[in-house]
Amino acid sequence: MLKYTFLLPAYKPNFLEDALNSIKKQTYVDFKVIVSDDCSPHDLKSIFEKTCGDDPRFVFRRNEKNMGGKSLVSHWNLLVDMCDTEYFIMASDDDVYEPEFLVEADKLLVKYPKANLLRARSRVIDGEGKVKVEENVTDEWLDNLHFINRIYQKDWVGGIASFVYRTKHLKDKGNFVDFPLAWFSDDVTNFIMADEGCCMTKKVTFRVRSSDYNISNKWGDPDDCQQKMIATYMNYRWMKNYMKAFDNYVDRKFLAEVTKGYKYKIYTNIQSYIYSCRPSSFFKFLLQCPSDLGLCKLRMFAHWLRGRFKYAH
Repeated sequence: MLKYTFLLPAYKPNFLEDALNSIKKQTYVDFKVIVSDDCSPHDLKSIFEKTCGDDPRFVFRRNEKNMGGKSLVSHWNLLVDMCDTEYFIMASDDDVYEPEFLVEADKLLVKYPKANLLRARSRVIDGEGKVKVEENVTDEWLDNLHFINRIYQKDWVGGIASFVYRTKHLKDKGNFVDFPLAWFSDDVTNFIMADEGCCMTKKVTFRVRSSDYNISNKWGDPDDCQQKMIATYMNYRWMKNYMKAFDNYVDRKFLAEVTKGYKYKIYTNIQSYIYSCRPSSFFKFLLQCPSDLGLCKLRMFAHWLRGRFKYAH
């Protein structure tokens, strides 16, 4: 019985061939792939047929209506519900796997049988495939709180496609958490999945693409900024509640460090959206934020005023 499935929600054509080829060239060969066209205006089927149409491990499907425009996470969860293997990878239409990605992942999942989550050490590449950043992550296994702390370090490279998930465990937990634009959805879902720790490859086996073609790159779009602000705030509320599970954690200094880390990331993310937000959108966002943001709301308002005054001259 097959152990792994690559689930690939697809919309953009630019790097799809590279993404599919990197999966096809895995040296661990016992896996299957579901490529799901999210009602893209581009001819993704032709790219699929050209790249892997002759490989029976790969299947292609197409949504009748676009799902990602309303909820990226709903498409992810649709594919999770289709998955029947022990583990899955939520691949993307532009990221790239090294040939030994599954080999290295399988070694660790055998070594740490209780782990429900695995992450591949990663590097960032640009639109031409050139390396921009390579992270220095050498931990082989981290418990939940140390994993949370690691994500909030500056050298951490994000990307849902770098993770391997135990399918049943995610389904039991209610699938991926759905925030607007999927902003922070992978982070909080990974925290849930790391309840038995997270194992990580010491070798770099994944390349996350950073290019002008990324759907999430809409800086300057006021509506996009508002949605990201709302999602970031939802993440703040979620994290605040989730961290209560560690109230009795023995190392109080380390717990304080983790708490400071996630709050700092949330605040700086909101701050970065403020300058591009329409006045009506910004004040609507402030009204939606209950008082538990405290002085942070006043700071956001001050930053917004500063930004509006700066760009008005």
